[in-house]
Amino acid sequence: MRLSLAFALILALWSAPAHADRADRETLRQAFHKAGISVKLAERQVDLLDEIIEAIADRHVDAPDSHVLADKMAAAIAAKNQPLDEAVKAGLAELTHVLDPHTAYLPPNEWNDMQVSVSGKFSGVGMELAMKDKAVMVVSPIDGSPAAQAGIRTDDRVLAVDGESVDGLTLGQVVARIRGPVGKEVRLRLRNPAGADRDLAIIRDVIRLQPVKGRLDGDIGYVRVSQFSGGVAALLRSQVMELDRQSAFGLKGLVLDLRRNPGGVLDEAVKMADLFLGDVAIVSTKARNPADNDSRYGRQGEIVAGTPMVVLIDGGSASASEIVAGALKDQGRATLVGQKSYGKGSVQVLEEVSEGGVRVTIARYFRPNKQPVDGVGISPDIEITPAENSDPQLERALEVVRKR
Repeated sequence: MRLSLAFALILALWSAPAHADRADRETLRQAFHKAGISVKLAERQVDLLDEIIEAIADRHVDAPDSHVLADKMAAAIAAKNQPLDEAVKAGLAELTHVLDPHTAYLPPNEWNDMQVSVSGKFSGVGMELAMKDKAVMVVSPIDGSPAAQAGIRTDDRVLAVDGESVDGLTLGQVVARIRGPVGKEVRLRLRNPAGADRDLAIIRDVIRLQPVKGRLDGDIGYVRVSQFSGGVAALLRSQVMELDRQSAFGLKGLVLDLRRNPGGVLDEAVKMADLFLGDVAIVSTKARNPADNDSRYGRQGEIVAGTPMVVLIDGGSASASEIVAGALKDQGRATLVGQKSYGKGSVQVLEEVSEGGVRVTIARYFRPNKQPVDGVGISPDIEITPAENSDPQLERALEVVRKR
């Protein structure tokens, strides 16, 4: 199975080179020795770490030198006397520090969870997390999930899970601790952007994604897209066309709500933007090898052509959401209302190794106006601050489409 994702880009089976660099392996062996660990006992871990280094060195967009990766990993392993498992964790954690927050090793349980989550159904509390400046941050809660019902919001920071600090853990390790059996409680300590801490006890549940919901507001269509899972563009098309049929004289405006949408399948983002654009640029990607650079264009023609359109975005709009919002803004098709988007503009692949897999950043994407998204985000045309008991962003969006 091969999927193009903007958040976790390609699920690909890959066979790593058979320990291609003896120097890197020797560097790792010496690190375990310095940590007081038998090299013979650690040989399996050396094999695995060597595979991981090769996968990253072969694919990462910044073309890191395998020797540099091995040296950094070895320094973390040898920093102190520690058990074998802790030494391996220390070495793996160094990858995020050296590279980018989205490149990481996924042990077998996390590797399986990643593939399950892409399918659109999994158990947990229902929120998208990301590593930002070594902190585990909430990108967005999933609509209707236990996390959303508990009041978890974009830019909340996860401090602890079940009383244990998450400091020093990888993103995958934190996700694994939060996920668990349906009906079981997980305790989270969170810090909001204002610096206030709070503790929440949340019951895990099956997270069933309903990525597209719509309704009419008079002759204006409102469609909420909460996640870019497979097939979402077709669902959006069906929903918009159904609203157009339900409206007595056809839609006079359309509001596409991408707030708190953390992204998903890149191809779905391209297809979604293509619903509202003609034969124009949607997104381009730049990889380490210029021959692998790619540009994507619209080709199937517009639905509801000429209908005024607004896209709602906020700090939880990331990745694939930013591709759609950026394309519709740059091509003059839609007005953006809300708040600045998250700024996740990189492309990952998932590479299977002997034990689990590796998520590797292989490219960065750019808007049609050639501006980057990664670390920058997209600013709305009209910035509106959200409110507790009302939705001024949606109210303004409806005003805008009615006036156009």
